[in-house]
Amino acid sequence: MGIGYILVIAVIAVALIATLAVGFSKENKAEDPDYDRKHGAKWKRLSILYAVVTVLSLIGLIWYINR
Repeated sequence: MGIGYILVIAVIAVALIATLAVGFSKENKAEDPDYDRKHGAKWKRLSILYAVVTVLSLIGLIWYINR
């Protein structure tokens, strides 16, 4: 059961690190006039991605525990 927790925590940690790396990147700090126009779509895609990964991780953890 411990390996399931480790895998879920690892996925969350990698996702957090990748998100912060993109957020603090040099390209992201440069002013982009199109950014504000596309802001909602970016957050929507990112939220969907996190939701899918969270659900898949939980399904995998539950499967691992109940096998």
